Amino acid sequence: MTAAGERLLPVARDVVEMLNQVVADLRGAPAEEEVRLGIPEEYGDTVLPSILATFTAEEPAARIFVRCSSSIEFPHALAAGELDIALHSPERVSNGDVIVHSERAVWAGSAFHSVETRRPLPVALFDKACWWRERCLDLLRKSGLDYQIVCTSQSVSGVRAAIAAGVAVGVLPQSTLTDRIRALADEKLPQLGETHLVLSGSPKAPRHLADKLAAIISRTFEGS
Repeated sequence: MTAAGERLLPVARDVVEMLNQVVADLRGAPAEEEVRLGIPEEYGDTVLPSILATFTAEEPAARIFVRCSSSIEFPHALAAGELDIALHSPERVSNGDVIVHSERAVWAGSAFHSVETRRPLPVALFDKACWWRERCLDLLRKSGLDYQIVCTSQSVSGVRAAIAAGVAVGVLPQSTLTDRIRALADEKLPQLGETHLVLSGSPKAPRHLADKLAAIISRTFEGS
């Protein structure tokens, strides 16, 4: 070996050792896991922060993707493999769905305006074809009330903004009312009954993470 080779040899040994260690670490490292959650946007600023904080504390190495939007999209997203687990309010609870929360749906109005006394009654609804929209319209027609749809929105936040501004009345889950929105006690308004929030999962979901997230969601709603 030349003098230059002798100088290079210990450096080469160190480099090879470092590479061997990196390969061993990579082979032994657990694969990154991700779970994809769908949650209705009306719960995005209430229960979602608690769910995320608890999940991250219990599964610090896992990643969580959250789709916070209209829940009518979630059954299709689950079937298409776009989500692993989702909270939504179906018209009918199916086998395999887990009810995590039940509450009254209420007619809501501005806390600062008596919109419910106006005729025709101004109403804010979703502009998407969903069973809640059709149910509200059917109940209004059967009640005999003179009403007019004055605002439609793709999102709950849009409907809630119209209600809070005193533009219209609308239907919301009771737990999503704010200090600017009150439940209406007008007996002329048709009764809406109870709504169920269910947890549905995809058969292709990463089982450990999906089960852990489902348990956290159930506990969160039990404590809310």
